[in-house]
Amino acid sequence: MSVTETGTEATHQVALSFEDGVTRFITCRPDQTVADASYRQRINIPLDCRDGACGTCKALCESGEYDGGDYIDDALSEDEAAQGYALPCSMRPKSDLVLQIASTSEVAKTKAATYTGTITELNRLSPTTVELKIDLANRSELAFLPGQYVNIDVPGTDLKRSYSFSNAPDEDELSFLVKISGGGAMSDYLTERAAVGDELSLTGPHGSFFLRETDRPVLLLAGGTGLAPILSMLRKLHADGSDRTAHLVYGVSTDDDLVSLDELRMLADRLTGFTWDHCVSAQESLADNKGHVTDLIRGEHLHDGDVAVYLCGPPAMVESVRQGVSSLGVEPTGFYYEKFALAAAAGGADAATAVPVAVTAEHPEVEELLFAADARGIAGRDVLPDKDVPPLTASAAAVDDGDAIRTVGGQLLHPVQGDSSCTASKLEESAELISGHAGRTIGGQELFGALPKLVSTAEPQPAQAVSAPSAAVQETTSDGYQIGEEHPDISSSDAIFEAREALELGALELVIGRLSSGQLTGYRLLAESTLPYVDGDRFVDAAAYTDTNAAFHDYLFALTGNEHLLRAYQALGVKGRMSEVLVNATWCNPRCATDHVEIVEAFETGDRATAQRLIVEHAGRSKETMRRAMAETTAQTRPRFITPGRFAGQVVVVTGAAQGIGAQVARRVSAEGGKVVVADRSELVQKIATELRDGAVCLAVECDLESYGGATDLVQRTISEFGRIDVLINNVGGAINFKPFTEFTDKEIRAEVERSLMTTLFACRAALPGMVEQGGGVIVNVSSAATRGIHRIPYSAAKGGINAITQSLALEYADSGIRVVATAPGGTDAPPRRISRGTPAARTEHEKAWFQAHIDQTLASAPMHRYGTLDEQAAAITFLASDEASYITGTVLPVAGGDLG
Repeated sequence: MSVTETGTEATHQVALSFEDGVTRFITCRPDQTVADASYRQRINIPLDCRDGACGTCKALCESGEYDGGDYIDDALSEDEAAQGYALPCSMRPKSDLVLQIASTSEVAKTKAATYTGTITELNRLSPTTVELKIDLANRSELAFLPGQYVNIDVPGTDLKRSYSFSNAPDEDELSFLVKISGGGAMSDYLTERAAVGDELSLTGPHGSFFLRETDRPVLLLAGGTGLAPILSMLRKLHADGSDRTAHLVYGVSTDDDLVSLDELRMLADRLTGFTWDHCVSAQESLADNKGHVTDLIRGEHLHDGDVAVYLCGPPAMVESVRQGVSSLGVEPTGFYYEKFALAAAAGGADAATAVPVAVTAEHPEVEELLFAADARGIAGRDVLPDKDVPPLTASAAAVDDGDAIRTVGGQLLHPVQGDSSCTASKLEESAELISGHAGRTIGGQELFGALPKLVSTAEPQPAQAVSAPSAAVQETTSDGYQIGEEHPDISSSDAIFEAREALELGALELVIGRLSSGQLTGYRLLAESTLPYVDGDRFVDAAAYTDTNAAFHDYLFALTGNEHLLRAYQALGVKGRMSEVLVNATWCNPRCATDHVEIVEAFETGDRATAQRLIVEHAGRSKETMRRAMAETTAQTRPRFITPGRFAGQVVVVTGAAQGIGAQVARRVSAEGGKVVVADRSELVQKIATELRDGAVCLAVECDLESYGGATDLVQRTISEFGRIDVLINNVGGAINFKPFTEFTDKEIRAEVERSLMTTLFACRAALPGMVEQGGGVIVNVSSAATRGIHRIPYSAAKGGINAITQSLALEYADSGIRVVATAPGGTDAPPRRISRGTPAARTEHEKAWFQAHIDQTLASAPMHRYGTLDEQAAAITFLASDEASYITGTVLPVAGGDLG
């Protein structure tokens, strides 16, 4: 039997074997039902009643022991139970299990549906654009959000093309705008073969580009047939009688591409908050505005950042708009876009909408190769005609291209460098970059629109996300250190939950009134699974709540059958943010967990208005909980004791400063006027530096002090930045293993000594020459009361060495004006480590007992019988480092509640 540990709870592995041969594995606690565990891990096995009443989930247990739980005979007969059948909704594992699930693995997924429709209209809106209208017999079954798209099969081919809806979700007839492109599969069909009455197959809806339901102003930007999803949004606003502030900028290449202008005028008359403008990039256009969409974006359209930008157009337009908005110094609350380009096909290309994604300027995406019908032309003239190149059937003869590739119009422009027959030509020193309008034209026609000017700053500025932040990143380095992001600020946290709210309101529209009883049962199961972890306004287990909360919210998006929506939600990184922020949280809005159940009840009754209200209120309560947790974290890390100006003008190096005692010492020194150098081998030290730089001077140095090279690098960088080191605080170190000495290997003993002794020895050796030269300095070493402790003997020996270093260096360098002192901390209460020491998880009862024994001994050895606080440890260290302790050297000060070590 394989038993794994989750915290202190054992879990069993359950293999779910489906009828299609797929096997999925989940972990299940002994106090969980298999169905509960399965749904929490996003495997939605057949389920209906949840309490052993219907038998829907009946499965054959092929191996393992379990408690069958309570159920009625109609759900599972005695004979079936004797044959090994069980009900996952009632059974709890006693060992690993293998279950045969009476369904395929696809039961856990809801796919986008396929519909068959009939063409009702083919309207040639312009020489380049056709409006396609389709009627579905089962139209009521297709729910979509304004901005989404479907894949349409091209009749007579095996190709599909993606088109955004241009109609509002409540309109019976579907409509799409199609750019006609010579040789394109859908273009050829619509212009040569299509007729009213033809049947078309559609699959969808797809996409996470849709109009979010808030009152915030919107800026709508459409390029070409990218007007389709924008029209859908405007028609939805009109159907709702909305007075929401909205401005549209619609841009096309030529006058022939302009469509739906009369409808836009009509919408402007009927929507009180709607205004619009349009432009044509071709200079020969008759339009009032010649240029690009970015030319018509004004500061007033961005509402000082309180605006949601919706953009649908080609990739170049997306990038141009992003830069243009950034150049105005505004960060929109939401930036949503859908890129489209002409889809490559065997016979040509069609205007097709690409899968939309939410933009973050922080993480630019890699663009795929996009094909366009006009890619072979310049100024509208086809200069590189398409050619069918047959496959090579014989070996190719080597051909010397010679000067062919360096020749234009028969004139050799680029001789081969190094060829004796030609000499290299230097560029004319007077030659200048062609700038302005002339540099963007060919044959007098402007082909490349000017981009907004970008402002250069003296120092590189961090990229700013223009939508919700990306998920927190966590990794484990090769030496066992776990590296992760730290707490987000309040504004970014709010943005995440606002984005989730908007996505959930969209998902609601797609699924409410359409869920089966089994789906609703699974939804309720996940909602109720969050309840045990909140008691009133207190978290019982914040980590468990975060896990079950994530499963609950994931499920709604899974039910839509829209992978893009699910990925858009997961990309927000809600679970990662909550895990970071709530790690030490105790307070929770008392409605957060019960909201989940009430939301499910609204879905069960089909009460759309109540479900919408609850989703909005739940997002607000989630933001409140996160804000409170972040405020508590700030309060916990703010030094409790401060002596203003005590370190004014002094350069203080603190090692092991990414967390715990080192981080708190750095905070106090900074608050008392010191110039702080925070050193650690974890990149999290950069977060501490960012925190301290608010009104103070701080330098972060990532270095490995287990090597002398790391220590010299730290000293050299400090001297380079500040010119000297006044105080060195050697805090790095910490026990790795907790077990009897006879259980330690040679490698483990060396690791303890390198971590907790050599780091201090190397740092002292690197820093002392400078202190001797300047005629003074202070070294504070952090030892431990564990020099007299059990189950960490190598660590105790290393810290005993720290005491010896302290006393000997104090004696040796007193005449140089250098004080060397130490503290010996006892057990200290600190937040959970964000950087692991590499301590293996206790897997056996013996290992758990060894670990607990060292804790019991620590408390028993201290007359005060408690752990100290970070502030108490920082107080002793900073005292010894300050001039207040100018007559103290060679001393090891126990800070362990009376335990002298």
